[in-house]
Formats: sequence, C-alpha cells, structure tokens
Amino acid sequence: MATKFIFIALIVCVNAKLTIYLTDTPIERIGSRLYRKELLTNKYEAPKELAYDSSSRNLFFMYMDNYLQNSGRAFVNIVTKQTKKVNGIARNKATAVDLDTGEVYFGSDDGLYKYDALNNTAYNIGLYNMNIFKLVVRNNEMYLIDANDHRLYKIFNEGETAVRVSDMKTVMEFEVDNEKNIHLVTMCGVFCAVGSHEIVKNRDLNVVYHFFVEEDKTFGLTDNGIYEIDCLNGTATKVTDLNFFPSSLIFGDYGDIFYSLDNNIYRLKPISSYHVYNIYKKTRN
Repeated sequence: MATKFIFIALIVCVNAKLTIYLTDTPIERIGSRLYRKELLTNKYEAPKELAYDSSSRNLFFMYMDNYLQNSGRAFVNIVTKQTKKVNGIARNKATAVDLDTGEVYFGSDDGLYKYDALNNTAYNIGLYNMNIFKLVVRNNEMYLIDANDHRLYKIFNEGETAVRVSDMKTVMEFEVDNEKNIHLVTMCGVFCAVGSHEIVKNRDLNVVYHFFVEEDKTFGLTDNGIYEIDCLNGTATKVTDLNFFPSSLIFGDYGDIFYSLDNNIYRLKPISSYHVYNIYKKTRN
C-alpha cells in the first residue's frame, strides 16, 4: 500500500497571521515564489558545475569519483531520473552547453573536450596546453578561465585559437549574459566588462560565488542571498534571501531551478496555483 505524505509549511507573520500551505511534496520558497522540491539524484559525491541541455533533458555535473581518485563527469535525465557516467575524461573541471546547438563541452587540465552522446564519451578537441577551470558557451561564443594564469580567454574554431580578454587578473568566476557583457569575480572584487571592453566595478558586491542568467537579467549568488546585477551602472539589488547555500545553481526550462547541495541534486519547479489558509490569532487589546 502506497503511503502519501502531506507537507505543511508554516509562515508566521508579525501581524499574528499564520499562513499554511498543504502540499504532497516538499516546497521551497524563494522570494515571493513557491517551488516544488524534487530530488533528482543522490548517487554522486559532491556534485557541482551543473549544465543543462534542454534538447536531451540531461543535466550534466561534475562529481568526486573514488575510482578515478579525481573529479569525473555524469548526467541525470530530469524526466526519468536515470543517471550515467560520461567516459573519456578524468580530472574534469568545467562544463558548458551551447544552448543554440545542444553541443556539450568539458574542460580539463589537458584541454577542451566535446561530448559524443551516441557513444556517451568525451574526446579531446584542442587547447592541450590549457588548464580549463571554467567554461561558458553563449551567443555562439566560447569563453574560459585558464587555471595556469587565472586569465579569461575567448575561444575560436572549437579550440584552435585562444585570445585573452581584457587585462583582468586572478579571475575566479565569470559568466556571459545575453547582451554579451562579461561578469567577473577577481581577488579585487566583482566587475563587468561592458561589451567585452569597458570594465565597470560593482559598488555593492565584493564577491559572487555563482552567476546565472535568465533572459535579459543576470543574478549573483552571495553569502547574503541572490542579487540582480546591473552591469552598466555597477550596482546590485538584492532579490531574495536563501535558506540554503548551494554548491551550484542554474535555471532550466519553464522557470525550473536546478541546484546541488552536499551529495544531492534538486529540481525546483514553480507552483502555478495553490490554496492558502490564513489563520488569525486573536490578540488582546
């Protein structure tokens, strides 16, 4: 006999109002939105560097592999929840999905790899002298951080040519938005290269752990919650607090959010409708 659970979320407000949400799955509240929380997999150790391919519905990630004694690569299908390790690459550090073509790329300490979905393997295609720490493919352009010098490079011809972008040093994290602005974190703070040229320092943030892009907006995850970043003005506006601190977080289709925490990978799916029961406590005058 199947057992059905009812999860109750209680929110107590200062005006003595008690709000109760009744759901058949765990929920997560981010800002003003409610999400159904779904565990996709907990079979891998310390997953991070999430990258989503909407065509195959596969969510790729890096994890610590005891057999390799280093980092490996795997994916989980968000529909079936089936997982599989990717062959052909060890010491994996970076992953990126080309949203226009669906092609998947990996970075390692011996260069750039491309994923062959038919054989479920990755093969080295170039940049053999680069130690790829972070990889981003957006707007038909590829960028990466070389861990040898922690500089940012733009890649041409699928790994044949690497050209340094700006003079920024000690680059630890970056993202490219849909306006081709490059958001960077260095030892000196948070910056934005407007149109890959003019460098603007953010006045509100000193560090960002992860950037993520949704349409025309760029967000940054910090110790103090999630901020929306204004590249041109060098400012950031707090969007919401988080009651968890993910090791990786990205957007998926239809408002979905994927994130990893400890040994778990979760999917947050927006709740479009729900019943809210408000209970008001009588207070003495």
